[in-house]
Amino acid sequence: MKPREQFALALRIIGVLGIAYVVRTFVRIPAPATLSLIARVVSVLIGAYFIRGASLLVKIAYPESTPEAADRTSA
Repeated sequence: MKPREQFALALRIIGVLGIAYVVRTFVRIPAPATLSLIARVVSVLIGAYFIRGASLLVKIAYPESTPEAADRTSA
């Protein structure tokens, strides 16, 4: 497994854990205040993004091509 795939997998695991935490908190306190409800919805959306692979974060962490790699192949 490549480091890029490992990073994407770690983000997915973080997403699952984040959503599980929000659901657990929601079950413990079923009628939250409005601000708390908004924070929970945002947390679930971020968790869902992480579960989908967080492609933007993976691209930032592991860019497709680097200038140094092009120099090595031409030499």
